Amino acid sequence: MAYLKEAIRTWKGIKSPEAVFVVACKEGRKPESAQVKSAVKEWFEWARQQRIVIAMSGEVVYTADGEAVVLQEMMRRCPVGEL
Repeated sequence: MAYLKEAIRTWKGIKSPEAVFVVACKEGRKPESAQVKSAVKEWFEWARQQRIVIAMSGEVVYTADGEAVVLQEMMRRCPVGEL
């Protein structure tokens, strides 16, 4: 349902919302926002296990030495698997 809502909000000229919904259900599609949240969660868990970060609040992560860094900047600095 969230995928359909996002499609209605962002796509131009949906002729059949029902068809969009059916395809989303069959293929297990998720809205972009859910995919982004999943990627952030995956990165944060990895970074926490590596002791790169210790906490996250909104769009800010905190390093082991207490530095506050914007999440996207830290994800750019430390991609998953690269140390």
